[in-house]
Amino acid sequence: MKILHLADLHIGMENYGRLDPATGLHSRLIDYLERLDEALAIGFDAGMDLVLIAGDVYKNRSPNPTHQREFARRIHRLRSAGVPVFILTGNHDSSPSLGRAHSVEIFDALGVEGVTIADRPQRHLIATPAGPLQIIALPWVTRHSLLTREDMHGASFTEIEYELRRRLERFVEQQAASLDPDIPAVLAFHGSVDGAQLGAERAITLGQDLVLPRTLLAQPGIAYVALGHIHKHQALGSDPPLVYPGSIERIDFGERDEPKGCVVVEIAHGRASWRFHALKARPFVSIEKDLRPLSDPLGAVATLIARQDLRQAVVRIELQATREQAPLLREEELRRLLDEAGAFYVAAVNVQVERTERRRYAGMDQELLAGLTPRRALELYLRQKQPPLAPERIAALLAAADELLAPEPPAQPATAQQALEL
Repeated sequence: MKILHLADLHIGMENYGRLDPATGLHSRLIDYLERLDEALAIGFDAGMDLVLIAGDVYKNRSPNPTHQREFARRIHRLRSAGVPVFILTGNHDSSPSLGRAHSVEIFDALGVEGVTIADRPQRHLIATPAGPLQIIALPWVTRHSLLTREDMHGASFTEIEYELRRRLERFVEQQAASLDPDIPAVLAFHGSVDGAQLGAERAITLGQDLVLPRTLLAQPGIAYVALGHIHKHQALGSDPPLVYPGSIERIDFGERDEPKGCVVVEIAHGRASWRFHALKARPFVSIEKDLRPLSDPLGAVATLIARQDLRQAVVRIELQATREQAPLLREEELRRLLDEAGAFYVAAVNVQVERTERRRYAGMDQELLAGLTPRRALELYLRQKQPPLAPERIAALLAAADELLAPEPPAQPATAQQALEL
């Protein structure tokens, strides 16, 4: 039996792009759809018997009709080819409130044959061309989905977390113990596993995750653990394999060095082997340089750009420069260099100009302690200026300051006649 394991599709993510005039779609939406098509092509070439999506189909819980249409087209293609689809709900798929539909519930409501939506902890028996498959589903867990108001009444956050973990552990152990040993079994979980390397998505939801131990998921009788939620591809064990395929496309610059892809799993005789397949995700390139020691800052930036393969890349420039260098590093000129290099999108051009150090004036520290007057501060400033001011110039400026700082004479009381006139 062969399974195409995907996760974190995030269809609808539309950062760092623009509308494509040929299709009317956002260019980054096209990126994500092309990566999904590429992954499905890999699955078809491998002879897949099932597509397992371990959560986060869309970028948010309320996908627009265009995003839903494009995903539905891929589901139709799979079902037309006789490939069943298993979709685990993730945190981006979950219903925004109790009683409202989640983002992929439409497939369940329509009863689309061969498409299974796993939105609660449950064990499923899936028919595939290679035979039946048992899947223990652990979707993104919300507290209200497992605990009643009575459970939460008066309980502290720690007590709620403990009870939630206890119920999940009991569910997994009971389901694993009742598996049919003659039918291969997989556990699918959207969430964080203890020991996983954090990625951008994990950092965003830090503090909200319920982290489960690897020992709980690696139950006897389970051939493979299909994970989702963390965007960085990684494997946390080998018996059984616990695998995050990672997201299919780069979200932002935090993922610029991470390979993106999918996993093809093969289960035979109760054991699983797997292989990661990298997808042609759009490159993200960050050009960073401290130009302050250099005499030709623009030439240095042009050299850095020439050394990078920026064709079809999302690019940002982060530079440090002196005040004298800043006029040479005009944004329009830097963007022109990036356009000539074939950059797909310029995310940012930031030139951080160093701040001039404040000069410390001799003898000022003691005077500050004693209380420096405005006139004395001006005098110290004028005498320290470079090039030096002529003494008569300093005297004239101080005389003008004295005139400005002089207190106004007290007003004379008005006479009776003046008061009447007012």
